[in-house]
Amino acid sequence: MLATDSPAAPLVAVRSYPDRVLSDRHDYHQLLLGLAGGVELEVAGRGRRVEPGVLVPIPSGDTHHYLAPRDNHTLVVDLPVAWCETLGLEAGLAPHARCLPPALMARALRLEDGAPAALAAWLGRALSVPVHTDGEPRLRLLRLLPEIEADLARRWRVRDWAARCHLAEAAFARQFRALTGRSPHAWLVERRLARATALMTETSASLTEIALACGFGDAAHFSRTFRDRHVCSPRAWRQAQPIASSASKPSR
Repeated sequence: MLATDSPAAPLVAVRSYPDRVLSDRHDYHQLLLGLAGGVELEVAGRGRRVEPGVLVPIPSGDTHHYLAPRDNHTLVVDLPVAWCETLGLEAGLAPHARCLPPALMARALRLEDGAPAALAAWLGRALSVPVHTDGEPRLRLLRLLPEIEADLARRWRVRDWAARCHLAEAAFARQFRALTGRSPHAWLVERRLARATALMTETSASLTEIALACGFGDAAHFSRTFRDRHVCSPRAWRQAQPIASSASKPSR
């Protein structure tokens, strides 16, 4: 859904993006400039990696998806459409990546002071930098991750993930690790355990029900995997938590 919270004047802030795929769409232009770590971004149907020194515009009205697989800091600039039109910046706001030189990066770190004239001057130089066309597309993988998380009870196989991304399994595993910092198996176990701990605190479901809802073969498999991560049994961990406020059962 299109947001209608366009700022009255440009806004500049440093933000950190989360380790999950999110979608957004707003009625103002936005620029993302990587400062540390990286953000995987899909805008206008194309993938971009926002890493240190890389600037990517997001045009007003474009639906975009993003994921930050590890700690990150990103300079975010929200730009009112009318302000950009007045300054003649519209032509440079297509969603192409640019690698900024050190001098422009150094000036970017002072933009939070909020002086519109300084921002306009910086934008004029930054958007004139030639576009950067390198980068490994990860669009199918970005779309696959939320689908997996939404159905953790399914018997997922890495070779099936690779096939859906039109990649050989080895190439898929390399891209997956580059995106998330983990192997496909380790990532899946982590997500299943995170879901299981949430269910243990939020519901009164039995450990067997939780194990099956999260994709573990049975309660014993769940218990072994849980012990490897938390150094205690699921039952002991659950007993140490506050009493669940819901008696609902997990969906499968």
